[in-house]
Amino acid sequence: MMAKRWLFLLCAGCLTIWSAHAPARADETLPLATATVVERTVPDELILEGTVEAIHQATVTAKTSGTVVEINFDVNDFVQEGAVLLRFQGRVNQAGLLQARAGLTGASANLLRAEREYLRLATLFEQKTATAAQMDQARANLDAARSTVEANQAQVTTANEGVTDTVVRAPYSGYVVKRFIQLGETASVGTPLFSGMSLDALRVQTAVPQARMAQVRQHNHAEVLLADNKRVTAKSLVFFPYADDRSHDFPVRILLPPGLEGVFPGTWVKTFFTVGERSSVLVPEAAVVRRSELTAVYVVQGAAVTLQPVVTGVRRPEGWVEILSGLQAGAQVAMDPVRAGQYLHAKRPGGAL
Repeated sequence: MMAKRWLFLLCAGCLTIWSAHAPARADETLPLATATVVERTVPDELILEGTVEAIHQATVTAKTSGTVVEINFDVNDFVQEGAVLLRFQGRVNQAGLLQARAGLTGASANLLRAEREYLRLATLFEQKTATAAQMDQARANLDAARSTVEANQAQVTTANEGVTDTVVRAPYSGYVVKRFIQLGETASVGTPLFSGMSLDALRVQTAVPQARMAQVRQHNHAEVLLADNKRVTAKSLVFFPYADDRSHDFPVRILLPPGLEGVFPGTWVKTFFTVGERSSVLVPEAAVVRRSELTAVYVVQGAAVTLQPVVTGVRRPEGWVEILSGLQAGAQVAMDPVRAGQYLHAKRPGGAL
């Protein structure tokens, strides 16, 4: 009796293991979430390579001569707009400003005296006690005094600019790329001091073939693929009115929206210019599995799961990927490739659920 009981348990166990690897029934419900492959009209795009550029980049040069007595920033430092980059020794410039101000004070005193003399002679002229020649002379002296004041005011403005030029400030917020001068060096007018750029405003420089330029102009729409596989729409496009002499391509600038992170000048990006419309097969990107050189999806048909190799195209917004070959619209694909792979492996001989 005991032997029969163990034989029954052993046979039941064998039956259970065999059932786990038996072919799935047609009415079996798969524990997999699926999505339908769709066919939609998508923009037909011209894909080109482009280079990111900073719109605001410049080299600050010296506007006055002098010895550098203070340097506040170096390469890779972030500088706020208006911050002091460096200072020149400004004794000569300050002395010139004091001299110009003194000249203006003297000219203003002469103008005041000329105005009083003119008013006095005007009163005497009305009383017939001053001659016309005296009035002409007084008027000429007054005009000369006014001209002298204006000339001295211009000298003060120039001298004041000279003093201001001894303090070099950042024209906009950005990063220091290069520093061309050292502490204690003497610079002359036009000597390069700092080179910097701002990351607040960026653009992409690319070139469109002559044969596609009319379509690109007509649609006037472009997107840029960033390093994180995120697409951003161009703020505006600038088309150059000429083609390159050698390549015959038209330069195009793509103005990027502000506030982008992880985008740096000098890097390569892909640009997508809209040139029309076309029909395309799309599948959710989460359903695509990539293993080494294999790109595939798990196709679910009833209770059967099949690993189907596909050829993918560009990524589309909202998590879609184009399928160039390997799938047709209406097919069901597994949204969790890992779980689908586990299920397929468990259905093979020797697998286990």
